[in-house]
Amino acid sequence: MFMPVLLLGLGFVSWGLIEYGLHRFVFHYDARSRIAQKLLYHAHIAHHENPEAHSRHFASLLLSAPVAVVYWLIAWAATGSWQVASLLFIGMASGYFCYKWVHFQCHHRKSRVRVMRYLRKYHLLHHYRTPELRFGVTSPLFDLVFGTFRPVVKRSS
Repeated sequence: MFMPVLLLGLGFVSWGLIEYGLHRFVFHYDARSRIAQKLLYHAHIAHHENPEAHSRHFASLLLSAPVAVVYWLIAWAATGSWQVASLLFIGMASGYFCYKWVHFQCHHRKSRVRVMRYLRKYHLLHHYRTPELRFGVTSPLFDLVFGTFRPVVKRSS
């Protein structure tokens, strides 16, 4: 019983690393080719231009399906087990859906829950003040690890 829970947890945390890596190194990449610029625009830049647009929150299958397939194949190749790869994948997919929910909440809801208010402020600071920092949406963990964390400071009135 312990091993499946551990694998699901590792998969869940691995989504945070994927989220951070894609957001920092892919979505904010200064592409030179027209095709890459267009792809990045539709994948992420349009969201920065209009963060409140509902249509920009959900990545298309053209982007998310290849990431999912590559993740599962790498997990299978690394572990040699389709069962282990599948548990990691389920954890990663759970992290992805959690990310989607938190991201939507950040842009369209004001929560009474303290951690959600913090994540909302943290994410909106990325949008409106520091697009070169704060790449984590569901957690600042990997921002802390990779040096792109800045604390959320309360403004004095």
